[in-house]
Amino acid sequence: MVGRLPRVDYRARLRSVCRAWRAAARVHGRPPLPLLVLSDLSFSAFCADGAMTGVRRIPLPSWEMAAGVRCAGSFDGWLVGVQLNKGRHFGDGRKSLPIANSSGAVQCTVNGAQHVMSFCKVVLSSSPDRDCKCIVAAVSVHRSTAGLALWWPGMTSWCVCQGGCINKFSDIALYQGKVYMFSKVTTDLFVFDISEDDSGLMVSGVERCVTQLPEVKDSYGQRWNIVEWHGKLLLVVIYLGPEGWHNICKIGVFEVDLSTNPFRFTEIDSLDGDCIFISSCSSKSFRACLYDGVEDDLIYFIDGGLNHSRNASPFDKFVYNMRDGTLAPFAVEIADDNLRAPDGSLMNPTWFFPSE
Repeated sequence: MVGRLPRVDYRARLRSVCRAWRAAARVHGRPPLPLLVLSDLSFSAFCADGAMTGVRRIPLPSWEMAAGVRCAGSFDGWLVGVQLNKGRHFGDGRKSLPIANSSGAVQCTVNGAQHVMSFCKVVLSSSPDRDCKCIVAAVSVHRSTAGLALWWPGMTSWCVCQGGCINKFSDIALYQGKVYMFSKVTTDLFVFDISEDDSGLMVSGVERCVTQLPEVKDSYGQRWNIVEWHGKLLLVVIYLGPEGWHNICKIGVFEVDLSTNPFRFTEIDSLDGDCIFISSCSSKSFRACLYDGVEDDLIYFIDGGLNHSRNASPFDKFVYNMRDGTLAPFAVEIADDNLRAPDGSLMNPTWFFPSE
């Protein structure tokens, strides 16, 4: 019975009936369909036919937890919440690391004097409940300056890294214990090696991989997203025309071969029964073939920055079909007003994949 309820909100209602139904709801082999969670922790459910539900609010455990918390990322059944901290802390210990294969430098600071960080995307290496050494990598953008922050349990302070390759990032991913960051200025893929010292995590090396992606006629720019798929690293590239997603020249999906130097990018035209969900704070592949009515080889985008006109929607919402190369509107059920906070700021969305 539970397998016929692919939406997580329906399953939650079933579990609330009684203990027997709650126990029965846990015995099934299919995870629910994903949710789209906005930064204020309101959410919209993805449906089997590709539509989205209206926006609803997620109740938090207490008022103290709810105050000032915003969502900045996810990992499987976990949401990453960021809360405003008004405390002050000063420390010491400053370390500098030169970048390999580049002319710049990354400055890594541990227990440094407090400074403002505003996390826009947070990624985890594993589920926090299964691995006490879960790595947390976060990108902070404050006053147009970006920084990479690293942490894992036991650290009393973040390891904060700043440098030219970080300041103009396009996307970030944690893969096989390394941080991968794509630069939107140089279109290079930077790989950060992570090691452990007395202070916790530290960047031990940075390598720049010069990318040579295919050129597309009439394309004036690109946007990139990094996605893990079947244990492989994919690069999803949007080749932009002059009018945002309404004039996209091409979308390419490339498998990254990390065994070569430089890395090799091979374009693929099938996800083998999967689909991909991409948003400002998260990107993930999903086994669409497990569900009746859910199409595979589709990429669902809810992202900002493609349409620069003054009256444009705050986020571009569209779905790309890898089989025939077509684009279609997506998530039209989510009004633009729901994507902005009362102060007018954007509520960056996160795809969330609950486990039950």
